[in-house]
Amino acid sequence: SKLDVIEKERLKQQSLQNELAALKNQVNPHFLFNSLNSLSLLVRENPKAAGVFINKLSFLYRYILQSKDQDLLTVKEELKFLESYNHLIKERYRDNFIVNININESLLQKKVPTLALQLLMENAVKHNEISTEKPLQVDVFDENDSLVVENRLQPRMGQVESTNTGLSNLNTRFILHMNREIEISKDDVHFTVKIPIA
Repeated sequence: SKLDVIEKERLKQQSLQNELAALKNQVNPHFLFNSLNSLSLLVRENPKAAGVFINKLSFLYRYILQSKDQDLLTVKEELKFLESYNHLIKERYRDNFIVNININESLLQKKVPTLALQLLMENAVKHNEISTEKPLQVDVFDENDSLVVENRLQPRMGQVESTNTGLSNLNTRFILHMNREIEISKDDVHFTVKIPIA
């Protein structure tokens, strides 16, 4: 119908603005600053680990630059990117950051919007306390042809209520490129985001 066409056009415009904002955020200055801090420590303490860290960091930014023109990428590519991202986060939080990834091999060639998994991981790291007293565990798994990213709910002290802009931008991209929406749920223990794959 005509309304659908107008709505789709509006979403497309909004998505373009979101994509630009997302691109600025993807090369996140805070993330780069924290990574360089971790790296300067590593260079002194463990040059070999510093070499691995540099490789992961450069892979990360190369992937962001190469994938910026692609709307959808395979789950396999996204997981490879996530592995590098997690490595850098783990270097900062050590054993206090635990990630379990368990995705059926048959889904690896399916597609998701670019950097969707990374955004969900970043969301978990940004909004939750990560400490020796409260290590953060994030589980990434598949369920009924969807991917699920779930973390223990342990909000950072003094954190202002989240605006969820990142998640709503991501949802817009799912509507546009896949005609489906993401599902967000929260109970006393977990924060869960379920994303469709195609």
